[in-house]
Amino acid sequence: MKGFLSLIGVLLVFGVGFSPFLAEYLWDDPFLIMDAPWYRPLIYTGFALIFLPGILGLFFGGGKVKKGVPGVGIITSVQQTGTYVNNQPQVKLGLTVTKQGEDKYDTALTTIIPLTSMAQFQPGSIVPLIVSEKDKMKVGLDLKGQVSQMDLQALMNEQMVKQGVSPELMEIAKTGEQAYAKILDVTPMGEAGPNKIKLQFTLTVTKSSGETFNVTTQKDVFSSQLSKLQQGSIIEVIYSPQDPSKLVIKTQVSEADVQQAFGSSR
Repeated sequence: MKGFLSLIGVLLVFGVGFSPFLAEYLWDDPFLIMDAPWYRPLIYTGFALIFLPGILGLFFGGGKVKKGVPGVGIITSVQQTGTYVNNQPQVKLGLTVTKQGEDKYDTALTTIIPLTSMAQFQPGSIVPLIVSEKDKMKVGLDLKGQVSQMDLQALMNEQMVKQGVSPELMEIAKTGEQAYAKILDVTPMGEAGPNKIKLQFTLTVTKSSGETFNVTTQKDVFSSQLSKLQQGSIIEVIYSPQDPSKLVIKTQVSEADVQQAFGSSR
């Protein structure tokens, strides 16, 4: 559509612009056309059709990609290009992109960001993206909410598996039984990666029926979650009905934890 409008604009500019020469050739009076009430409006319309679609695409499009697959971006850099559209700055965003079935990778996106929204587009911010299916390096901001919560959860799950969480536990988290548990004992077992620690828990789990059982399990947790996983704490868990000893501890993930999951392609 953008190309079609631009073509119409070019034809208008050249067609209307050539008409005074034609009038001079036919009637020796180019102003016969140039003074016509339709001359300037058509010229302006032609230029508008040439340039306006591109400007509107920058301002409202969030980049050039409108259709594609969902992704998540961590902003790594923000650089103003010096261009302004309607007093709103054009910026180049450096991004680390996560999409299903791919390793994390870096790319860049140039778009218009309203001044009132600049605080939301800073290094470390998480943004939903639309990734081109033809060229994964081409991405656009998801301004229409095409990336659902389910899409984001699927991406998060994939990253957790890549970071060592077993697919079996991910399946338990989706299909298992929810319950409450009391932490009877917690023992640190050493580091489990950047900002993570391996803990051994002894839990008393209470099923929805009121039945209880004890289980000892080891989990890798983010350091930011330690304060909520102390001895005596009541926590939420999801356990496998087939094997209750296999369970997942439900914890609130901080923004920093999400950034770690989706950030750094290196």
